[in-house]
Amino acid sequence: MRRVFSIIFFIFALCSTGKAQSVAPDSASTVNCQLSTAVAQGATEHRWLFGWGAENILDTYLSPYEYRGVSYGTLHRSERPAHWGGGRVRTLMQMCSNFSYDHSPTEDGKELDLQLTLGGGFGYTWTLRPHLRLLAGGLLEVSGGFTYNTRNGNNPAQGRLQLGLTPTASLDYAFSLWKRRWNWRTQIDVPLLGAMFSPNYGQSYYEIFSLGHYDKNVRFYCPANSPSVRLLTTLDVPLRRVTLTFGYHADVRQSRVNGLKRHAWSNQIVVGFVRRVKKLK
Repeated sequence: MRRVFSIIFFIFALCSTGKAQSVAPDSASTVNCQLSTAVAQGATEHRWLFGWGAENILDTYLSPYEYRGVSYGTLHRSERPAHWGGGRVRTLMQMCSNFSYDHSPTEDGKELDLQLTLGGGFGYTWTLRPHLRLLAGGLLEVSGGFTYNTRNGNNPAQGRLQLGLTPTASLDYAFSLWKRRWNWRTQIDVPLLGAMFSPNYGQSYYEIFSLGHYDKNVRFYCPANSPSVRLLTTLDVPLRRVTLTFGYHADVRQSRVNGLKRHAWSNQIVVGFVRRVKKLK
């Protein structure tokens, strides 16, 4: 993986050098370098990404051991101009999914983990340079999933559900290469605060849902008890009729509530494509 990213940054450095040598204001490279700031501010952008990689899971409700395995994920993010804000406000929609198949250190236990996240919100854009754009905003996210442990007879699964506010920011850098506009994007999402469902230590789901024994099963979360972050960095490669994109996605989800600890660390290589549609006036 280090070798892959070394190649990517080497290409990035070459592109930046090539751009700096082209100083003619009316050159083709200067025109091609007018980003997604000039293009995407008045256009709708859709990103579809598909990833695979490694995952590390600890859920002390099910097992005191860390489980490791392979993970597969998808991510779809759309940005479109809002009807207010003078063209600088973008409407954001984001959907993420992640599935992993993990095994215990002794290889005699298996876990299946599924996570789904849906969010929507707004972001404000700043054009820092003709080829550099910053977007910052927030998403209202609902997230749910489950973990199933094949070794457990009683309470073999752990369910999750949470609703909260997630600040989001992205930085786009456009550059010209082979008379085409390439784009490097880095995005970060930080779940900030909200409410989550969690059983208490030693409490079964039968007690919660059949007997109705509530025991602080809805808890508020913040970075103090649930430090989590998502990082996505991608390179858009323009072809004739489609823009391909590839990069790296890290999803770190952690919580410590009701005497239970959980973490799910996912690292994935992602590939996909980008589609931009500009509205004609």
